[in-house]
Amino acid sequence: MPLSLAWPFARAALVVSLEVALFVAPAIGAALATSRFVDRGEARAVFALGASPRSLIAHAWPLWFVFFTLSVAASLAWGKQAEAPGKLIQALLNDGRVACEKAAETNPAIAHAATVPLASATWICLPNEPARVVFDLGALGDVVAAAGSIELSADTTSLAANDLDVVIPETNDRPEQTLHVDRARLSGLLPLGRPSNLQALVRGVLLGATSCLSAIVTSFSVLIVSIRSRAIALAIGLAGPASALLVFSDLERAPTRLFAYALVPLLALLSPVLVASVANRVSRRMASGPA
Repeated sequence: MPLSLAWPFARAALVVSLEVALFVAPAIGAALATSRFVDRGEARAVFALGASPRSLIAHAWPLWFVFFTLSVAASLAWGKQAEAPGKLIQALLNDGRVACEKAAETNPAIAHAATVPLASATWICLPNEPARVVFDLGALGDVVAAAGSIELSADTTSLAANDLDVVIPETNDRPEQTLHVDRARLSGLLPLGRPSNLQALVRGVLLGATSCLSAIVTSFSVLIVSIRSRAIALAIGLAGPASALLVFSDLERAPTRLFAYALVPLLALLSPVLVASVANRVSRRMASGPA
């Protein structure tokens, strides 16, 4: 794979990682910071002065807004590609052709090849011949195709090809066959990546709001239960975004009605409360000793 193709691939991986990190990190950071606030006795002192957990959480609204904004921005950065994975793969194909042609210009006496990740395709640049892309038609078994250019659909289930050659391998009852067409459109291909069924903006706002709400409820739960342990605080902080992310991933990759996504923020709200409640009951039983 040419180094020039590494950047688009690495950029996509980085954006996905950033999206997940900014979805999970606010709740975890809020849980750890709040438990430290409780452990140092500052929470008890502030409550003695008449403040309440609700007022403390409300006064931190600039921080929640920052969390929301960063999470939405990260989701929007990946949202367009999640909505149409074919755009990313098409960009990789275009960059692969450019890399192959540049190598051929540098040393035209030998053949050059540029493998494109995710697309299972390779650009071949033979001396004194235009570049051609070779790829498998997975839905048709061992059938191999080569084309002067291809254009993938947004969901990668179809493609348009120019100057297409298709080679059907030999079998026991059939000799090898070849087919050539100037312009072809192939449909019903196995998708290279499932597109999100949410628009990029809706997806970004949903993830941003869920991340922010999870951080708020996590802080409130740690304050109410007076969690001092970092380990327990970490479990409370991780419960909301982890459960919400798992459900969101399943909903996003299947035909789902929009109202079903209400489960995502609902889990982000209920999970920290549930874990904090269980931790509170366990700590009370341990403190009271055997009956």
